[in-house]
Parts: sequence; C-alpha cells; structure tokens
Amino acid sequence: MQHSVTTLASRFDVTLIGPTGCGEFAPAGVRTIECPPSPFSFLTLALLRGWRSIRSASFDAVVGGSGLVAPVTAFLSRVSKARSVVFVHGLDLVVDNRIYQHLFVPFLRRHDLLIANSQNTRRIATDKGCQASRISVLHPGSTIPPESLLQDAASIRVKLGFEKKKIVLFVGRMVRRKGLAEFLEKAWPRIVVRQPDAMLLIVGDSPDNALLQDPQGARRLMAAIERCAGDTVRFLGTVEDGMLWDCYAAADVLVFPLIRVRGDVEGFGMVAIEAAACGTPTVAFPVGGVVDAVVDGVNGTLVPEGRYEAFADAVLSICAGGPPGRTDCRNHALQFSWDVHGQKLLEAMDFAAAGSAQSP
Repeated sequence: MQHSVTTLASRFDVTLIGPTGCGEFAPAGVRTIECPPSPFSFLTLALLRGWRSIRSASFDAVVGGSGLVAPVTAFLSRVSKARSVVFVHGLDLVVDNRIYQHLFVPFLRRHDLLIANSQNTRRIATDKGCQASRISVLHPGSTIPPESLLQDAASIRVKLGFEKKKIVLFVGRMVRRKGLAEFLEKAWPRIVVRQPDAMLLIVGDSPDNALLQDPQGARRLMAAIERCAGDTVRFLGTVEDGMLWDCYAAADVLVFPLIRVRGDVEGFGMVAIEAAACGTPTVAFPVGGVVDAVVDGVNGTLVPEGRYEAFADAVLSICAGGPPGRTDCRNHALQFSWDVHGQKLLEAMDFAAAGSAQSP
C-alpha cells in the first residue's frame, strides 16, 4: 500500500487515513491521519475522521486498502459523491467469520471498482455477488534486485556454506495452507533419496507461532521438521531482507506446495515472483492465486494438485538443470516491477472514473 499511495500521490492530492505510524512511510505532500491499529478503533475513528475530511474538502475518489474497510469507504464515497475503489486480496473475501461475511462483504458490492490481486480473487469476488464488470485484476508489485545478484549466486552459496548442495527453498508463514508439513512427509523423502546432496532451507516464522490458530497443524509441522532435521533440512526462521534475497539467488528451486484450507486462501503468491526476480524457478500446486504468479514453463512448473510424486520429480528435474532458465525467470519477474504496478494502478483509476461517469 505504501507503493500504491506513492503512485496515487503522483497524480492526485492524497489524504491518507492509516494505522498509527503510517505517516513515517507516506511520501512528501500526503496529508496523514493516524488511527489506533486495533480493528474496532481503527474503523470507528477512520469513519469519523474521514467524515470530517470530506466536510472540509472535495474528493474525487475514496480508496480502501482491503475488504475490512469496505463499510467505511462505501459510506464516505456515497456522502462525498466520489467514486469508490477498494483492494481485495482473497482472504478478506473468504475468511471463515460469520459476522464479517454478513456485515462487511455486502459493502464490497457497492463499490465502483474492486482491485483484485489475482484472477482467483476476482472469481471469488464474483461468487460473492460483486459485478464482474467492476473488478480489475492488478497483481502486487515486487522489488527487482540488481542483475549483479544473479551473477553473484555462486559466491552467495559459498557465503551460506552450501556450495556443494542442491538448495531447495521454502519461504512463507507457517500456516496450514502453505502445505509445508505435507511436502516434508510426502515429497521430501523421495527427493532426498534421488538427490542425496539436496538441502531444504526454510525461511519463515517459527511453527510454534501458529499453535494458537491451528494447534494440530502446528504440531504436525513441528514433528515433520524434527523427523527431517539434520543434514537435509535447515530452518532459518525470519531473516532480514538482504539475507532473503541471498537465499532466493542461491537456491536451485523454490517450492510452493499449497493446499486448500476452508476460510483461507493464497491470494497471489509473491514469493514466486521474488524468486523469479533472482533467477530461481518455482514448483507449485496450482491452488489459489498462484497460477497468476507461476506460469508453467516460464518461471516454474505447475504440478496437478496433490500429486506429491510428480511434485518431487519436478523439483529433481530443475535441480538437474532442467528448464526454465534463470533469464526466463528474471524476464517474467520484470512484468511485476513496482513501475509496472504503478502504471496499471493509474489505468485502473481511469477505468473507475469512466465507469462512474457512465453510471446513472
């Protein structure tokens, strides 16, 4: 959203209503109104302070950062007679909460434009009753590291101590939908048998952080990691951005073994784009919005859902030097740069303006 605000500020006079501390990241010239970050306090104060703002100034558009603020943006746009735009990310459409589904999701249907982060999110929005003609797909943008990072991949491997390993990388939160436990149980043993020098690097928060949300799933994941511990699995935990880019560049392949979970969804799959920006292909199940991030044969391989033997075979093929190549991956990632994202965001805003002009 920081990049989106910067883009909008290049064309519009922007007033930003955000959580406490957001002003530190806002571009120069953007008026910032900060509210406490807890959901109830934020929504209440955002509504009140937004109402105060529209009484003192005229606005062309009211833009919401997620479905959670849809009631606020719908009300403010209506009373200010401005066009209404809201970003939707997948989870804010399917979250398994009856109150949210009955009180918040209906407000999404009242907006002039929904900006979905993937085709899958767009499909979910239409299933929720939103008009397809009012939904544009805008993929998230990504930082594109310098080309030199790709050229330094060999030296990065040496720095990490894995110069003689085939590096398989997993990056993500330790939540059920990521499918890491199933991958460790059903695919990783097959990979290690055929590729004894394979090393799985896991980057993400500690599995026990998920205990409160999914105790059974968290315990299963911790047990799977412990069974594979030793020379074949290395858990790095959360890492700084520089270290993350090094891991992407050093890896032979990124794995994205998503599974379907009720009330949860992978909106897009940013890690696949970040890996591609470093020349690293991805093997993934085509679940959720990942099919917008991974194009089969271009920046990775899509394996039929749940086919773990085929998933392992695809990982082994890439580790053996099979396609796609690093240049193809990099070229794919360039389509998701922040510059491209900004241009498409402004085009979406133009679309919203044209739609509002034609509405009765």
